[in-house]
Amino acid sequence: MGTVYDRRCRNDGNVINGHVSVIPLLTNWMRRCFSRNAIARDVDDELRFHLEKRSEEYQRAGKSRREANMIARRRFGDLRAATRACQAINTLPQQNDGEQSLMRDLWQDVRLTTRMLARSPGFTIVAITTLALGIGANTAVFSAVNSVLLSPLPYHESENLVRMFTAFEEDPEARTVVSAPDFLDYRDEVEGFEHLAALYTYRERGLDLVGPDGPTRIRALPVGWGYFETYRATPLLGRTFERSEEREDALVVVLSHNVWRNVTESDPTVVGTSLTLDGRPYTIIGVMRPTFTDVVAGETDVWIPQDLQPGSDNSRGNLYLSVVGRLAPGTTIAQAQAQVDAITSRLAEEFPQTNDWKRTRLVPMFEDVVRGANVMLYVLMGASAIVLLIACVNVSNLALARGVARQREFGIRLALGSRRGRLVRQLLTESMMVATIGGAVGLAVAFVGLQTLLAMSPESLARAEEVGFDLRLLAFTFSVTVLTGMVFGLAPALGLTGSELQGSLRENARSVSTGKTGRQIRGVLAAGQVSLAVILLVGAGILMRSFVNLQKVEAGFEPKLVTTFEIHLPDTRYAEAESRMQFHKTFQERVRSIPGVRYAGATSWLPVNGAYHGWGLRWTGPEGDVRFGIQVRVTEGDYFKTLGISFVEGRSFKKTDRIGSTRVAILNREAVRLAFGDRSGLNERVQVGGTEWTVIGVVADVALTAQGDISPKIYLSHSQFGDDRNWALIQTISTTTERPDLIPLIRRELSGIDPELVVYRPQLMVDVAARQIAQQRFVFTLMTAFAAVALALAAVGLYGVLSYNVSQQFHELGIRMALGARAIQILRIVARHGALVTAIGMVFGLVGTFTFGRFLQSLTFNISVTDPITYAAVAGVIVFVAGLAVAVPAWRATRVDPINALRSE
Repeated sequence: MGTVYDRRCRNDGNVINGHVSVIPLLTNWMRRCFSRNAIARDVDDELRFHLEKRSEEYQRAGKSRREANMIARRRFGDLRAATRACQAINTLPQQNDGEQSLMRDLWQDVRLTTRMLARSPGFTIVAITTLALGIGANTAVFSAVNSVLLSPLPYHESENLVRMFTAFEEDPEARTVVSAPDFLDYRDEVEGFEHLAALYTYRERGLDLVGPDGPTRIRALPVGWGYFETYRATPLLGRTFERSEEREDALVVVLSHNVWRNVTESDPTVVGTSLTLDGRPYTIIGVMRPTFTDVVAGETDVWIPQDLQPGSDNSRGNLYLSVVGRLAPGTTIAQAQAQVDAITSRLAEEFPQTNDWKRTRLVPMFEDVVRGANVMLYVLMGASAIVLLIACVNVSNLALARGVARQREFGIRLALGSRRGRLVRQLLTESMMVATIGGAVGLAVAFVGLQTLLAMSPESLARAEEVGFDLRLLAFTFSVTVLTGMVFGLAPALGLTGSELQGSLRENARSVSTGKTGRQIRGVLAAGQVSLAVILLVGAGILMRSFVNLQKVEAGFEPKLVTTFEIHLPDTRYAEAESRMQFHKTFQERVRSIPGVRYAGATSWLPVNGAYHGWGLRWTGPEGDVRFGIQVRVTEGDYFKTLGISFVEGRSFKKTDRIGSTRVAILNREAVRLAFGDRSGLNERVQVGGTEWTVIGVVADVALTAQGDISPKIYLSHSQFGDDRNWALIQTISTTTERPDLIPLIRRELSGIDPELVVYRPQLMVDVAARQIAQQRFVFTLMTAFAAVALALAAVGLYGVLSYNVSQQFHELGIRMALGARAIQILRIVARHGALVTAIGMVFGLVGTFTFGRFLQSLTFNISVTDPITYAAVAGVIVFVAGLAVAVPAWRATRVDPINALRSE
């Protein structure tokens, strides 16, 4: 009889064919944890059912109702034991009372936290907003770090991809391009490569595509055989290039997925058809998949064969090819480098005039792609982490001050036997809930911040197109959220459950936060905020001074009111040099006729864009030959006047300087200094590119880079040198005022000459120059934003600490004033504490900047990371802001009414 209840309780659907049914057990467990009264009612109903059934049996046997009930109860056994047994069965298997109690406590903590946060909307909003900014900034920056530095390149077995560079005997770390004959030797003889491919990235190659809406310029990338195989990229349609197609007259093309979709409307039968580019019919042999991207060359519209046939352009002295390779299975980069070195040594012996000075380097492709971005992103990641840490400290101080109002509650609970760990867990639950909500809001902040980050990011930020949200980013956000909740919740939890809480039950006891431990905790937290803010301020200050130095660089030209764009002349319509020269003269004459245009010219390469087209100069003087490398610039029209490049001596090019006349050239000051020393250089004859040139003028030095680097340059006239090749000249137009309508007017004039030509990439010269310092501007802007947020949070934290101290010293200050203390003495008491906290924070912050500053050195220009002016300025800013934070609490302290203070006592 005593086991009937056991069989009945177990026959409730939890056991099916001898196996435990999980769903009913989970349901019962939830009811057990969150609805204990309902479970108790179920147990009572169950036992009442058994008692009634047993009583009815005894009544049918002739017993009275009262006797039947008494016998049934006696035979049934201990009802309390039955109740406990049935309740236990309605829980998960092997769940003990401790686990049940823990779940109930946690649920109670969550409900209590929700009510407490709802009752304190000010604290809740400030805390969540502060944490959302910190978590959002970290998540946004980590998304860039994750995509650029932590994720492998988007290719199969990308760790086997390498770049090949030419270096120099005097500069073995250099990374320059490779000549075509050298490349072919490496491709044919090095066994350590599975594939080795050449691609032309020396200058962007464009082709004119004439469509229904008129001519457009698309980007073409000339590549050699094995290019797609190196990346292990297979076409969506058709095939890729063959080795026999590495020649100029191979008019075949592989389309990108974007061009296939937009130009051919995704025609699946497009392979084998013709596409007219630059007036030539190219046969479409393949279409690439949409997932294929080239991290070396960037976005590409079409691929065409690279000419690798022997000739004047493909000489061993003409370095212009980029090279990518895939190591053979089982081959290390060191083994491949040894094989390359052996061939390099042989070529130096066979071709001493062109190869004696060459060295060849192999670099992992990942290392080369992210070069320059790793330091920048790690610095920003560190800065955003500091902001998050300051936010945590700030919220911790807020939580400490808020917890004072609850100290009597905690004191009562401890006095009644509550465990200290239970109280700590409740406070940590509150902090975790705030952090969780802050993390959720932070994801939204991170999304907006990420879009802003990408919009601001310079073109030099590698793999920017791959930056986005993924599972790793969500895991990072979750980890940061949990860590944040633990960090800012730990200090209040420990501080508000200390032994001083026992004194909160006494009638006149001060709060725990007025004790020595509470003051020390808040002081340390405030000093930590100040020190972290100092680190960011010093970093931002150094970057700001570096950026200012970059803007002060003497570039040697005037970029204001200058518009640039490119015009490419197809060989099919401009095969003769005379036709190309006539086009530029006619076009520039028509542009000059536009109202507001001052000068019109053109050049083969713009200033501050780095090195391009380097040759060797030779001058035979009284003391022998002088040789050095020199940058060649081909110019047309009023180029020097357009950019305001001044003449030191001599003259500019004239109309009479044409093909057939004496070949003349203009040197810059640096070239004259290297070649002739203190001599004038005018009318001297120099050899450049195997041709002798007479120097007719000397111009001022123009910066090669945005950092103001100067290199020797020789300027040649396109009217006299245009027969060398079909030079792609960049037009330069200067105006008297800003003309937003200039480009449409220029397009109209160009259409009147050749309607199939394209005004490509129009931009202001000031934007061209600004783009070269975009990375510095990007880092400086973000560091300044982080530093401003850190300074504001530190000021708020310091203000909060001092304000709270004043409120807690209300009685003491009143007594002091009642005993005759003057306002200046009260002011010193408050200010002394603020000055001490600020000084400690500044000392530790300045020490921390020496570590953080080392990572900034590679991002700075013409300034040391230990710049004393920056440190002094930051110290002044901190003192000023700290003074403002101290002023209000100090003023409030001097306004304490002694009578009210004594009455409240």
